[in-house]
Amino acid sequence: MHWLLLLIIVVELLRGLMDFGTEGIGYSAGTMAILLVVILFHELSHCWMAVRLGGTADEILLWPLGGLAYVGHGGSPRDEIRVAGVGPLSNFFLGAACALALRLTGAPWSWSYLNPFESWYPFGLGLGHWFLLHALRLNLILGLFNLCVPAYPLDGGRILFAFLTLRHGRLRAAEISSTVGTIIGIVLVVWGLLQNTLLLAFIGFWVVFESYQLKQLIRWGELDAHPLASGVSEFDFSSPEGEPARRPGWFARWRARRAKRRMEREARAEEDFQQRVDQILEKVGREGMQSLAPEERRVLDEASRRARKE
Repeated sequence: MHWLLLLIIVVELLRGLMDFGTEGIGYSAGTMAILLVVILFHELSHCWMAVRLGGTADEILLWPLGGLAYVGHGGSPRDEIRVAGVGPLSNFFLGAACALALRLTGAPWSWSYLNPFESWYPFGLGLGHWFLLHALRLNLILGLFNLCVPAYPLDGGRILFAFLTLRHGRLRAAEISSTVGTIIGIVLVVWGLLQNTLLLAFIGFWVVFESYQLKQLIRWGELDAHPLASGVSEFDFSSPEGEPARRPGWFARWRARRAKRRMEREARAEEDFQQRVDQILEKVGREGMQSLAPEERRVLDEASRRARKE
C-alpha cells in the first residue's frame, strides 16, 4: 500500500468527522474498507488468471488511483484479453453477490440501487444494508469504468490493444492505442476538473502520461519494452547495443526498480529452495526415503515438478 493512499484514507476519515461527527468516521471507515477490498479483489483476479494461464503474479500495489497487479504471461493477445477482462468480471460477480445479499437479508429492492448517481443513503435501509449498497455500487463503478474506458493502463485499454493486435499487428495496435488513450485521457482531465472530481482528473493525467510513454517507445523502435507488447507488467528499458540509452520517465524508472527487486527476491528464494532440496537429498542418502517428514516430501515433489517443467 502506497503511503499516499494511507494519507487519503486519513483525510476521508477527518472529512467524515467534520461533516457528520463521530458517526461520520464510522461511515467513512466502512466505505474506505469496502473500497480497498473491492480493488484488492479486482487485482487478485488478474493474478489468478495470469497464474492459471501458466504465468506469474509478483505483487499488488494499492495506491491513490486504484490498484496495480504485477503479473506476467506468455504475451499472447488472447491471454491478455483473459487476464484483463477477468478484473471487471470479478467486480460484476461481487456486485451481484451484494445485490443477492440485500434481497436475502430482507432489504426492500429498488432498481435505483444500480444507479450510482442516486442517494447512497436511501431511507428504509439499516447500517448493514447501506454498506452492502456501497459495495454493490463500488463494484459496478469499478467494473464498468475499467471495462468501458478503452485506454491503457485500464483493463479496457489492454483489451483494445490485444484485439487490435489480432487484427492489425502490434505496431499498428500500439499507434492506435496511444492516440485513443491520449484523447480519452484529456477528456477525463477536463471532465474531472469541470465536475470538481480531482481523482478522475488524476486518472486522466495518468492515462495521458502512459500514452506518451507508449508513443516514445514506438518512436524509439523499442515497443517490446512496453508491458502491452511483452505480456509482463514492468518496463525493461534496455537499449540495443551501439545506441544511446534514452532516459524513461520517473514512473517507468520506478517500475524498473520494482522489477529489479522482484528478480533479486526470486533469485534468493530459488537459492534457499535449492539448499533445502540438497539438505533433504543428503538425509535420504543417510536414512532413506522413509525418514522424510510430509513437509520434506512436498519439497521434493515440488523440485521434481520444476525439473519436469524445465
